[in-house]
Amino acid sequence: MIIFMRLFCLSFALSLASVASAQDSSDPIPVFHPMDALTREEVVATAKILRDAGLADDKTQFGAMTLLEPPKDMVLKWTQGSPLLPRQSLVVIRRDKKTSEARVDIATAKVLSVVDRPGAHPIVLDDAWTRGRDAFMKDPRFLDALAKRGLTLDKYILCTPNSAGWFPGEDYGGRHILRVPCFTTKDMLHPSFARPLEGLMGVVDAETGDVLEVLDSNPVALPPPPAGYGQDIRKQKPPSARLGFQMEGVGNLKLSGNLNIEWLDWRLHVRPDKRAGMVLSLMQFNDGKAWRDIAYQMNVSEMFVPYMDPTPGWSYRAFMDAGEFGLGYLLSSLRPGVDCPETAAFIDMTLPNDIGGTYVRERGLCIFERPTGDPAFRHYMSGRKIVVGQPQYELVVRHVPTLGNYDYIVDYVFSPQGNIKLRVGATGFDAIKSVAAKDMDAATAAVDTAYGNLIAPYTVAPFHDHYFNFRLDLDVDGKANTLVRDVFVKTRDESKPRKSYWTTKTQRFLKEGPVATDHMSTTGQLLRMVNPEKQNGLKQNASLWLNAHHDVQSILDADDPPQARAQFSASQFWVTRYKPDEIWAAGLYPNLNPKDEGLPQYVGDSEDVAGEDLVLWYTMGFRHVTRPEDFPVLPTFWHEMTIRPAFFFDMDPSMTFNSGVSP
Repeated sequence: MIIFMRLFCLSFALSLASVASAQDSSDPIPVFHPMDALTREEVVATAKILRDAGLADDKTQFGAMTLLEPPKDMVLKWTQGSPLLPRQSLVVIRRDKKTSEARVDIATAKVLSVVDRPGAHPIVLDDAWTRGRDAFMKDPRFLDALAKRGLTLDKYILCTPNSAGWFPGEDYGGRHILRVPCFTTKDMLHPSFARPLEGLMGVVDAETGDVLEVLDSNPVALPPPPAGYGQDIRKQKPPSARLGFQMEGVGNLKLSGNLNIEWLDWRLHVRPDKRAGMVLSLMQFNDGKAWRDIAYQMNVSEMFVPYMDPTPGWSYRAFMDAGEFGLGYLLSSLRPGVDCPETAAFIDMTLPNDIGGTYVRERGLCIFERPTGDPAFRHYMSGRKIVVGQPQYELVVRHVPTLGNYDYIVDYVFSPQGNIKLRVGATGFDAIKSVAAKDMDAATAAVDTAYGNLIAPYTVAPFHDHYFNFRLDLDVDGKANTLVRDVFVKTRDESKPRKSYWTTKTQRFLKEGPVATDHMSTTGQLLRMVNPEKQNGLKQNASLWLNAHHDVQSILDADDPPQARAQFSASQFWVTRYKPDEIWAAGLYPNLNPKDEGLPQYVGDSEDVAGEDLVLWYTMGFRHVTRPEDFPVLPTFWHEMTIRPAFFFDMDPSMTFNSGVSP
């Protein structure tokens, strides 16, 4: 979530044009695969086509410029070395305070379609962010508010706009608004942000620079920074000695094109995306006889991070990070030896900027194999006094969006057993608010900690949730799939000494919609995506198990404005029929939108889902009850879900990999 919205963009925004022009002189980037991201040349060509058609000018901002994927059937039939499929782009245009959506054929230099999107707002753009910040910091009401706090506008005062959300009763006339909280950096608080100026916030029209409102209430005096802040920040410990085993790095990894990955029995394609961060496509596993489909595509579709503090400066903070800011736009450059093993493959990622050019995020992606330190399988044969087994290895595809105070480590992990693990590690540091209470004996402690915990003297970290929605276009040995639920059913037999047993009962989902989990609270359930047309050697239908047992769903009321915008988070799973335009769980335009135009609308026609090409939407949710141990940095807190083959193979496919006997 963006509490202190992308500070690096303060300088980055100013350099976009120079970065774009500098890249124009470099060697062209070839296209190898129909799912490759738009190249630098294709981005520049798309912008030129739109300008030549009179649909854009030098003041136009591009909220999105991304690959318009070829039809799925064409991609599945395409083979390496065949002629490339048509290259087209999807563009979100912001011009003269209006949003439109264009589809462009790059090869023929034609605009295929243009659709106006009245009332829609693209992601928060750098130009708007900078204009909103500068306008608020010049406003006389802001300067008066600083004076009330004994402060003056100098290099130590910092304001960082946030997305505004949507709330009834706020009549801003459809303006492109941002809310602007402020901080003081005089203490140089860790690691790069400052103590918030509580009770002070602006509402600005980021396109005109009009300051529409200034909130100035209940100022909290800035106390001395607690230990661990500012100049007293604890020094980092020296690196630990290497433990146990060396990271294997690239090992069995093979990379080609932009960007095809092969590892052991796996192959897949990866591309960067300004909004999703990374999009993985065409995941296949070789069972020794043929390449078999596991998934057509996977990516983060949306995030929802609502804070639980009801005070005016916090209650609006319910961020939709993918749709409001862009995970790919905020990718971090990865540090070898910290973010990934030094021997990993580090990939520079080319992404579109807001003005029709591109920029490069150096080391935006890393790929590596590693031993987990666990046995893939083992058995001790006591008669012979030997262990039969093999070590577990896995391939990790990793990127790390840095969203203000939070860094999210997003991993796609592949195993020789045919498993795919989705992992998200939350780190960085907690968003904080200044309070009067030094500790829990203070007179104001109960009030100050009603919706958060003290994590340091005078410092509360409000409670909040994290919801990551993954769009999972699973193709289980082909496109004709059915979602089923295996429910555990208890039976009883009074005629035998043993009285109770359990077995499973399989139920099919017949219609689109949220996947009910009624049985989870009593006997439990397992979800499987099944191909009713394909069988293994035992004549069992090929399927993938979806092992996610510890996630939470949003408990906010459906009519609460933030929840209405992120209704996808009310269910852990949703199932829909595949449609190429149904990509984002909260819709294409969640910024300043009063409702969720994604999943609730996608399932509105209640189409049949038995034996069809299906998409599963999974929300990884966790609540963050803050604690002092989260300070001064937040130890990485991991959450994961595993997709496991079930009845897909005839035996454990990893038995063919590196098996052996050790004494």
